[in-house]
Amino acid sequence: MTNYDYIVIGAGSAGCVVANRLTEDSDTTVLLLEAGNPATKPEIQIPAQCFSLIGSEVDWGYVSEPERYLNYRKMFCSRGKVLGGSSSTLTA
Repeated sequence: MTNYDYIVIGAGSAGCVVANRLTEDSDTTVLLLEAGNPATKPEIQIPAQCFSLIGSEVDWGYVSEPERYLNYRKMFCSRGKVLGGSSSTLTA
């Protein structure tokens, strides 16, 4: 079993920066965990296609609670489930 000095959950923009900074010390070991896959979908590379990613396998599919000031409607909250997180999927 490998022991790590740090475990970073989420390989979105912030998680990758944190992991990178932690590994500037060569004696430090870091495990970076990401639930999603690498950003290989072609739509990720085309900013105008970001809306086609909503509800796909690279989106967590979060929905808000009913919002009082929106007549109690629920709002879809797109969040990236891919290496790079929402920065990879919400480019428009």
